[in-house]
Amino acid sequence: MTKSKIILVYTFFIIFFIFILFLIKDFMSPLLISFIFAYILTPLKKHLEKRGFSSKLSAIISIIFILVVFIFIFFIIIPSIIKEVFVIASSIDIIEESLRPYFLFYDKLPAYIKGNLDVVLGKLKSTSTVYINRLFVNTILISKKMTLYLLTPIFTYYFLIDSAYFKKQIMNIIPFKLRDIVFDVAREIDEVIGNYIRGQLILSFIISLFTFIGLVLLKIRFPLFIAVINGLTNIIPYFGPVLGFAPAFLIALTQSINKAVAVSIFFFVLQEIESSIVAPKILGDSLGIHPVYVIIILLVGGKFFGGIGLLLAVPIAGIIKVTYNYLMKKIF
Repeated sequence: MTKSKIILVYTFFIIFFIFILFLIKDFMSPLLISFIFAYILTPLKKHLEKRGFSSKLSAIISIIFILVVFIFIFFIIIPSIIKEVFVIASSIDIIEESLRPYFLFYDKLPAYIKGNLDVVLGKLKSTSTVYINRLFVNTILISKKMTLYLLTPIFTYYFLIDSAYFKKQIMNIIPFKLRDIVFDVAREIDEVIGNYIRGQLILSFIISLFTFIGLVLLKIRFPLFIAVINGLTNIIPYFGPVLGFAPAFLIALTQSINKAVAVSIFFFVLQEIESSIVAPKILGDSLGIHPVYVIIILLVGGKFFGGIGLLLAVPIAGIIKVTYNYLMKKIF
């Protein structure tokens, strides 16, 4: 087969594949979620297999584990967070008035600075309202599609037990000359980025849990909402701890200055424990990206893609770095 015919065949299959994806777009969300679950659960499945469990039983146990976690999150955590979010939204003016005495300097600022700050605060209010409405709408949409998402455990099961089959099918699509390169790059990306992502998820859960316990003991309002925000933002290097601390400090400040000081001390101790003890044990070596580059990557990701960009900027940069290093080794 000539080179032009090979290109034509691949072009046809790509177009056909895109057309099929368009036809089954409603099923793509469960498939994508199933793939992510299978990817996250693969180490647990392998661990169970080493303990003597069969491949199928290991997959079933892994899926039961993720289902229990999902049920707990969906029926206990999410409703509690939504309740706290609506309370915060309805009390935003009261919170603002409670904080005003602590910011006496605000009225003394030059008019142009004060005007810009008012614009920023107004945008924050409107943005928070939009996100709250979007959260409510998405919750309803997910509830309506619940029957479709019931397929997720089935897809996850087959992704887990037949992972070798699916890898083989993907490799068959790739031109023969490129298969070894693609396989080697994918394996290195999985080792570096896979461990990083799984480690960040575990670390995020631990931070959320300890934040919740600490805020409950300190009797700070909205502990679950703040804990989830702190856990999620903690994934973002450097900026994350500050973003997670800000709402906790402001909420504590509405209660008393003493509670605000206590929250500051608690977050400082938690951050020190995380950075010096917990994170090194869970994450091990970092992605090997210099802090200056990490900050630039985060700024670019946040500028063009918002919150999602901040969360995904570093892993994507890690993938590019691994691919670049591999290609440099092969070329030189």
